[in-house]
Amino acid sequence: HTKMSSKKQARDKTEKADVEDEKNADEYQCSGKVEVDFPGLCGLLDIKDIPAVRTKQSIPAEYSWSKPCLQVELENEDSLSAKCLKVSGWKVNEQIARVLQKMLPSLRQVQSLQFWQAGLSDRMVISLISTISLCSNLRVVTLEGNPLPESSYHHLLSENSILTHLSLRNNQIGDESARLLGAALSTSKSSNKNLLSLNLAFNSIGDVGAAHIAQGLRLNCALRFLSLSNNRIGDSGAAHLSTILGEFALTHEEVVERRKLRLERMQSVSVAVCNIHNHSTSNLSSLVCVKLSSSDVKAPHSKGGKPGGKEKQLTAQEVPNIF
Repeated sequence: HTKMSSKKQARDKTEKADVEDEKNADEYQCSGKVEVDFPGLCGLLDIKDIPAVRTKQSIPAEYSWSKPCLQVELENEDSLSAKCLKVSGWKVNEQIARVLQKMLPSLRQVQSLQFWQAGLSDRMVISLISTISLCSNLRVVTLEGNPLPESSYHHLLSENSILTHLSLRNNQIGDESARLLGAALSTSKSSNKNLLSLNLAFNSIGDVGAAHIAQGLRLNCALRFLSLSNNRIGDSGAAHLSTILGEFALTHEEVVERRKLRLERMQSVSVAVCNIHNHSTSNLSSLVCVKLSSSDVKAPHSKGGKPGGKEKQLTAQEVPNIF
């Protein structure tokens, strides 16, 4: 009983210490300097063997392969100008992932995030996506050599994703993952509007997966570059992809959904314009009142007793074409 009690006390003490460490990390105010914040947060979480922070220029060739390090590329000599973070060839655990998620939003100039054989889990990737949305300039993500058991890659190109370039090479992506990626590119009801390039080279996508990707490209008007080299695509899959490169007829469902989307967007634009007009009129009235009260004179009337000229009404024909 004494031994069991001692073990329980030790376990409770450890759990209490972990909670305290997490609280301290949550309260940490990031400075925007990677070489300060990364080791600082790792220390607060009591991480052993903290990876070094190295700028691209200061990494010896032998060091990059011998020890884990967080590689940082700076825009200029200013330590606040980190534009790219790279994890290459070492496993990111839950604690390191948490440090990165805490630190990333403070890096105002970061544009690119690269993971190569970093051992990220599905949960880490999904948490990372939430963090990316908080980074105003982060548009490029590379996640390579990192198979995910639950194939969560498609979350990186959701309808609300801000990414413009995404590389998913060498991740053992198969036909089922390709189906999820295709649906993320577009369906009859939604589509990704920001992604310009998608690299799916060196995966395991076959003819069925290629057909799913082709289906996702039908209503995606943003993507400009797609690599499917070194996959398992045969003649059938290539035929599906080639069809999308030319003109093709929309299905009845696609036509109906596109009309619905166009109507919804036209209505939202009209409402926005009306709100802007009302707000501007309100501000103008306030300014006129202030001017009158300060000068204590009457405002002259326009010809016909009307205070202003003829107001132009916005018609449906004048709303910009969304598609």
